[in-house]
Amino acid sequence: MNVEIEKSEVLDALHRLSADFGVKLQAPEILTSTSDDEERMLPMWRDTVAELTGLLSPYCVLNDAGDRVFFNLEMPVNWKSSAFDNLVAQCKAFLSNALFARWLDAVRPDAAALYRNLNKSFIVAIEHILSLREKPVRTD
Repeated sequence: MNVEIEKSEVLDALHRLSADFGVKLQAPEILTSTSDDEERMLPMWRDTVAELTGLLSPYCVLNDAGDRVFFNLEMPVNWKSSAFDNLVAQCKAFLSNALFARWLDAVRPDAAALYRNLNKSFIVAIEHILSLREKPVRTD
Protein backbone atom coordinates (compact mmCIF):
# COMPACT_ATOMS: atom_id res chain seq x y z
CA MET A 1 0.00 0.00 0.00
CA ASN A 2 1.48 3.35 -1.04
CA VAL A 3 0.78 6.83 0.22
CA GLU A 4 1.78 8.93 -2.79
CA ILE A 5 2.17 12.70 -2.42
CA GLU A 6 3.12 15.07 -5.21
CA LYS A 7 5.63 17.67 -4.11
CA SER A 8 3.96 20.26 -6.36
CA GLU A 9 0.65 19.85 -4.47
CA VAL A 10 2.32 20.61 -1.15
CA LEU A 11 4.30 23.52 -2.60
CA ASP A 12 1.14 24.95 -4.16
CA ALA A 13 -0.54 24.74 -0.75
CA LEU A 14 2.46 26.54 0.76
CA HIS A 15 2.17 29.31 -1.83
CA ARG A 16 -1.54 29.73 -1.07
CA LEU A 17 -1.03 29.70 2.71
CA SER A 18 1.86 32.16 2.56
CA ALA A 19 0.00 34.49 0.17
CA ASP A 20 -3.08 34.56 2.41
CA PHE A 21 -0.94 35.10 5.48
CA GLY A 22 1.10 37.81 3.76
CA VAL A 23 -2.02 39.71 2.71
CA LYS A 24 -3.54 39.46 6.19
CA LEU A 25 -0.38 40.85 7.76
CA GLN A 26 0.03 43.43 5.01
CA ALA A 27 3.50 42.09 4.20
CA PRO A 28 3.09 39.87 1.13
CA GLU A 29 6.54 40.74 -0.23
CA ILE A 30 8.12 39.30 2.94
CA LEU A 31 5.89 36.32 3.69
CA THR A 32 4.66 35.05 0.34
CA SER A 33 6.47 32.16 -1.32
CA THR A 34 6.58 31.74 -5.08
CA SER A 35 7.88 29.17 -7.51
CA ASP A 36 11.15 31.17 -7.60
CA ASP A 37 11.72 30.15 -3.96
CA GLU A 38 11.42 26.42 -4.58
CA GLU A 39 15.15 25.75 -4.70
CA ARG A 40 15.46 27.42 -1.31
CA MET A 41 12.61 25.23 -0.06
CA LEU A 42 14.27 21.91 -0.91
CA PRO A 43 16.00 21.45 2.46
CA MET A 44 12.74 22.40 4.20
CA TRP A 45 10.86 19.89 2.02
CA ARG A 46 13.33 17.11 2.85
CA ASP A 47 13.11 17.85 6.59
CA THR A 48 9.32 17.87 6.42
CA VAL A 49 9.21 14.56 4.55
CA ALA A 50 11.62 13.07 7.10
CA GLU A 51 9.32 14.24 9.90
CA LEU A 52 6.33 12.52 8.28
CA THR A 53 8.41 9.39 7.69
CA GLY A 54 9.09 9.31 11.42
CA LEU A 55 5.36 9.57 12.15
CA LEU A 56 4.55 6.72 9.79
CA SER A 57 7.26 4.45 11.12
CA PRO A 58 7.56 1.56 11.83
CA TYR A 59 5.07 0.88 9.05
CA CYS A 60 6.72 2.69 6.15
CA VAL A 61 9.68 2.88 3.86
CA LEU A 62 10.22 6.17 2.05
CA ASN A 63 10.83 6.28 -1.68
CA ASP A 64 11.65 9.81 -2.87
CA ALA A 65 11.19 10.13 -6.62
CA GLY A 66 12.04 13.84 -6.71
CA ASP A 67 8.70 15.23 -7.89
CA ARG A 68 6.74 12.97 -5.55
CA VAL A 69 7.26 10.85 -2.49
CA PHE A 70 5.95 7.37 -1.84
CA PHE A 71 5.50 6.05 1.65
CA ASN A 72 5.35 2.29 1.15
CA LEU A 73 3.21 1.04 4.04
CA GLU A 74 3.35 -2.47 5.43
CA MET A 75 0.37 -2.47 7.75
CA PRO A 76 -0.76 -5.35 9.97
CA VAL A 77 -3.30 -7.65 8.32
CA ASN A 78 -6.04 -6.49 10.69
CA TRP A 79 -5.49 -2.77 10.01
CA LYS A 80 -8.67 -0.95 8.98
CA SER A 81 -7.84 -0.37 5.33
CA SER A 82 -11.03 1.69 4.96
CA ALA A 83 -9.10 4.49 6.71
CA PHE A 84 -6.51 4.71 3.91
CA ASP A 85 -8.00 7.74 2.12
CA ASN A 86 -8.25 9.61 5.41
CA LEU A 87 -4.62 8.75 6.16
CA VAL A 88 -3.52 10.20 2.82
CA ALA A 89 -5.50 13.41 3.45
CA GLN A 90 -4.04 13.80 6.95
CA CYS A 91 -0.50 13.25 5.62
CA LYS A 92 -0.95 15.92 2.95
CA ALA A 93 -2.33 18.41 5.47
CA PHE A 94 0.52 17.63 7.86
CA LEU A 95 3.13 18.20 5.13
CA SER A 96 1.56 21.50 4.08
CA ASN A 97 1.41 22.91 7.61
CA ALA A 98 4.86 21.63 8.60
CA LEU A 99 6.43 23.10 5.47
CA PHE A 100 4.65 26.41 6.07
CA ALA A 101 5.95 26.48 9.65
CA ARG A 102 9.48 25.95 8.37
CA TRP A 103 8.96 28.71 5.81
CA LEU A 104 7.89 31.10 8.59
CA ASP A 105 10.78 30.22 10.93
CA ALA A 106 13.04 32.98 9.57
CA VAL A 107 10.53 35.82 9.33
CA ARG A 108 7.76 35.08 11.86
CA PRO A 109 8.87 32.51 14.47
CA ASP A 110 5.74 33.22 16.52
CA ALA A 111 3.51 32.28 13.60
CA ALA A 112 5.69 29.24 12.87
CA ALA A 113 5.11 28.04 16.43
CA LEU A 114 1.37 28.55 15.98
CA TYR A 115 1.34 26.38 12.85
CA ARG A 116 3.38 23.70 14.60
CA ASN A 117 0.80 23.67 17.38
CA LEU A 118 -2.03 23.48 14.85
CA ASN A 119 -0.25 20.58 13.19
CA LYS A 120 -0.42 18.56 16.40
CA SER A 121 -4.02 17.65 15.55
CA PHE A 122 -2.81 16.07 12.30
CA ILE A 123 -0.12 14.17 14.22
CA VAL A 124 -2.74 12.79 16.58
CA ALA A 125 -5.02 11.89 13.65
CA ILE A 126 -2.23 10.08 11.79
CA GLU A 127 -1.21 8.14 14.89
CA HIS A 128 -4.85 7.23 15.52
CA ILE A 129 -5.41 6.03 11.96
CA LEU A 130 -2.27 3.90 12.09
CA SER A 131 -3.55 2.24 15.27
CA LEU A 132 -6.97 1.31 13.87
CA ARG A 133 -7.63 -2.42 13.77
CA GLU A 134 -10.52 -4.57 12.63
CA LYS A 135 -12.34 -6.57 15.29
CA PRO A 136 -11.43 -10.23 15.30
CA VAL A 137 -13.88 -12.46 13.47
CA ARG A 138 -15.40 -15.22 15.56
CA THR A 139 -15.08 -18.60 13.96
CA ASP A 140 -17.08 -20.77 16.39
